[in-house]
Amino acid sequence: MVDVFKVADLLVARTIETYGDEVDLIAYYGSYAKGTPNARSDFDIFYTPAEGRNPPAGHTFLIEGILFDFWAVPWERLEAWASGRNGGWSRFAGIVHHANLLHARSSESASRFAGLKQRTLDLQKPEARPQMIRRALDEFKTVLAHLGNVRLAATGGGGVSDARHAGWKLILAVGECLALANQTLVDQGGKGFLEQLALLPIRPAELNSPIITISTSPDPARIAAAAERLVMDTRSVLCAFQSSLPPAVPSVEARFRESYPETKAGLGKILTACEGALRVDASRAAWFAQFDQSLMLSALRSGAGHGDFNLYSEFASFYREIGLPDLMRFADGDLSELANQAGVFDARIREWLGEQSVSLCEFATLEDFDRSVRKERPG
Repeated sequence: MVDVFKVADLLVARTIETYGDEVDLIAYYGSYAKGTPNARSDFDIFYTPAEGRNPPAGHTFLIEGILFDFWAVPWERLEAWASGRNGGWSRFAGIVHHANLLHARSSESASRFAGLKQRTLDLQKPEARPQMIRRALDEFKTVLAHLGNVRLAATGGGGVSDARHAGWKLILAVGECLALANQTLVDQGGKGFLEQLALLPIRPAELNSPIITISTSPDPARIAAAAERLVMDTRSVLCAFQSSLPPAVPSVEARFRESYPETKAGLGKILTACEGALRVDASRAAWFAQFDQSLMLSALRSGAGHGDFNLYSEFASFYREIGLPDLMRFADGDLSELANQAGVFDARIREWLGEQSVSLCEFATLEDFDRSVRKERPG
């Protein structure tokens, strides 16, 4: 069997001999870097060109049936990989995390790479937990997009290949969400993917069964049903993560300072649309006013306010608690009731802000505003 490290030594030697100072780093990653290769494992190597250089040193080849992939990864891409912002946290941050250097052009290059490896570690620390959970919530929209394609395949006659393709996209997106929320690296391209997911500290209780169905069933309808179950179970786990987030802001004053003028303007849009009998415009204005206020209020209680992840009712409890009206219910039929409810909303939000000692930033005249501004001047 070929000695992969002898091949690596030859690649390093020839690259340095040919391109010298044009290459800052050469490193290997994957199963060999993690100490888990098997007889058929690829040997994955990358080189990082010096800034402003682009040496064509890469090669992809087979020796005794073993794949060697030697490719360029610029510093900019490595930076993005280390945070998981390019290519995903669960896989590409792991490349940086597990990579071992074969060559560094200088101590500065080695130190810079060590800093990127440290970044992957920092994102696994307790202080990074809130941002990683929020990133998981953001990523869930990708899960829903792939679920939509699974549904299309099952109902549109696309066949098992369409369903399986969308299903695997969905599985990998679920893995990314769970890896982010758990702050754990999962190698989506490596062996034992199911086993890696099963080791996540917090995960759906029934994780393996729907993944096995999606990846092996010949029936698109069964694949779709398993996909639905996997998505709903994953969402429940993410909701639990979300509920543990701390409040986004420290106080009512910090969150609502100078907010009322914008609120008032939004209510004005509702009234304008109602006066013109523009039901779609009225509905949109009502939705936005209610959504915006609900999201602001939810941030005072927990980290629950996440408009792209949550159903409205999941972050609207405080909105209802302080007695603000459900404007979205009144966009049909006669719009006079929606206009009336906009007035109720205005009166109640003014009252509540007053109870919290938050200024409405409302002035009767320009002179009143000028006096207020002058009072804010230091000294």
